[in-house]
Amino acid sequence: MVFLRLMRRLGLIISVLVLILAALVGLDVFMHALRQLPSISQTINATSTTTMINTTSPKLEVTCRVWNLVNVTLSNGSYIFISVPRETPVYLLSKAQFKEWGVSSMPPVNYTWFDDSPGVFVVAPPQGDYEVAFCGSVNVTLRVFKYMAMGVAAYYGPNYGNLTTDAVMGIFNITNANVEWSTGTQTLGFSLQLNAYLVVKYSGGVVVHWVQDALLVSSGQYWFQAEMDVTNYIGSSQSLMYENGVCISGCFKTPMSGMLIITVNTTKYGVVVNYGYALFRLGNIRLNPVVHWVAHQVIPIPNATAYLITSLNPGPYYMPMDTELVVGGPGNSGGVMFRSLSAQLALYYWNGTSWAPYPVAYTFGASTGEYAVNVSVEPIGPANVELSTGPNNYQVLS
Repeated sequence: MVFLRLMRRLGLIISVLVLILAALVGLDVFMHALRQLPSISQTINATSTTTMINTTSPKLEVTCRVWNLVNVTLSNGSYIFISVPRETPVYLLSKAQFKEWGVSSMPPVNYTWFDDSPGVFVVAPPQGDYEVAFCGSVNVTLRVFKYMAMGVAAYYGPNYGNLTTDAVMGIFNITNANVEWSTGTQTLGFSLQLNAYLVVKYSGGVVVHWVQDALLVSSGQYWFQAEMDVTNYIGSSQSLMYENGVCISGCFKTPMSGMLIITVNTTKYGVVVNYGYALFRLGNIRLNPVVHWVAHQVIPIPNATAYLITSLNPGPYYMPMDTELVVGGPGNSGGVMFRSLSAQLALYYWNGTSWAPYPVAYTFGASTGEYAVNVSVEPIGPANVELSTGPNNYQVLS
C-alpha cells in the first residue's frame, strides 16, 4: 500500500514533468497524458501471471540445412541465458546427446532442453559440457552466469517486436536495504540502475549507445550518476554535507523513494540525452518531488533521428537491448549480497500519450555487469515488482 500511495504522488510532480514531456511531445498531448496518470495507480493493483522461463514447447519437426553450434561449459550452480529474436528451433544437448545426433539435418530426438519460439530463456542443467544448436541465420545470444542484476526488465514489445520511445522512467521505494557484502569497490554498497539503449540514425548510418541513470549507495552515502557505453562518465549529483555533526545532505536513509528518468530528443544541432531523478521521501522527511538533472548530454550529430529501444536483437555488447530497473553491485562489475532487503520497483515508458508499464517483464537484467545475490522478485502488477531476500528467481512476470 505504501508503494501504491507513492505512485499516486506522481500527480505532485506534474509541474516538473511538464518541462520534460512537453518538450518531447507537445503541451497538448502531454496535458492529455496527465489525466491518465491516476489509471497507472489502478493498473498496479492488477496481478500478473508468473511463469518459469525454463519450460519447453512441443518439438518442431522440421529439417535444417545449416545448424549453428556453440559449445558451453557449466560449473555447479551456473545457468545459461538464451535470447532468440525470432522463431527458430534451439536445442541444448549434452555431449552424449550431441554424439548420438551427429548434426543431422533432422532435429535431435534426445535433448536436455528445447524451444522454438522467440523470447528470453534461462536454463539450469547439471554441470558439464553442452552444445547449443540452433537453425538458420538468427542472432541468438548466449551467456553463462551464476548471478544477474535483479529487479524488473523488458526485452521486447508486443508480439516479440521492438518497442521504441522518447523516455523511460523507473519508480522505486526502498524500505530496507542491509548489505552483507559487496564487490567492485572498496566500500560496502549497491546500485539501483535504470539502463536502456539509444539508437541514433543519421545519413552516415546507425549508432547504438548504452545509457545508464543510477542511484549509488556506498558507506552510508547516496548519489545519482549518469553513464554512457559503460566507461563514459557523464555526471554525478554526489554531495555530502554535515551541519553540527548531523548529515543534512547525501546520507542514505530508509525509507527512500523516488524516480529515475532518461529522455531523448533531437535538435538541428544534435541528439540530447537527459538523465534525471526525483526524491519523494528520505527517511522521515517527505520531499517536494522536483526533477533534478544529473546531466544533459549532447551527441553532435545534427538532424538525426534518435529513440530508446527495447529489442531482442543484440546490441553493441552482444546481448539483447533490454530496458531495466535493477539492483546490483556498487560498480566495476561487482556484486552485492543483502542481509535484508525490502523494495518495490516499477518500470514505465512514454507511449506518446501517457506513461505505460512494459507489456512483458522479467525479474532480471542482462545489460549490466553488476549482479545481486539473495534477491527474490515477486510481481505486484504489470512491470511492477517487490524485492526481498531469498534465492534469485529468474522468471517472466507477465
